[in-house]
Amino acid sequence: MGLIVNPRGTAGSGKTEIVRRVLAAYDWQGPGRAEPLFRPGRARPFAYRLAHPAGGRPLVVLGQYGGTCGGCDTIPARDGGLPEALRLAGERAADGDDVLLEGLALSADWRLSSALAARHPLHVLRLDTPPDRCVRHLLSRRRAGRGTGGTLAAALAAKVAAERAALLRACEVLRPLAAVEALPFDAALDRMLALLGVAPWRVPAARAA
Repeated sequence: MGLIVNPRGTAGSGKTEIVRRVLAAYDWQGPGRAEPLFRPGRARPFAYRLAHPAGGRPLVVLGQYGGTCGGCDTIPARDGGLPEALRLAGERAADGDDVLLEGLALSADWRLSSALAARHPLHVLRLDTPPDRCVRHLLSRRRAGRGTGGTLAAALAAKVAAERAALLRACEVLRPLAAVEALPFDAALDRMLALLGVAPWRVPAARAA
């Protein structure tokens, strides 16, 4: 059985970026490296199955990673949403693939995740990015400079605080069922690579969080 790796965090914590680093380590845009997995009625791939760079287990990555958000957040309810994403994650892990899934909605979930963890090895890596840094990332993402005043920053800080509370609550519920770790960005990336059996040197040198 494969394992399921699930980085979690608030908006702006680096969830999507850390997955992109792992994708780069798998050279997923190289010829023949990524097999798109489709779901009936959905034009875009639902997931991608990547060949392991050192001949290990393939990696299935849920969702898309072409925009500022990625993963399960790119799978809308009309395509099955989070329940279908986790169902496929469990199916692929049972078939022997490793699975990487993340998303903002998933970061606060414990109900569906508990059911998944009861059946499959689930590793939750909580990105311990400071809330003020998350807010700065969100402001930068929106191209908001100092001229925007403090209203937007205050609203984003409240958003991040609420997401963090939900995230911590979900991780505590999952702790008896899954391997849950809280790590800064670089350490979380190293841990993900170790779990997946990928050499750290395969990741581009520049890291961000």
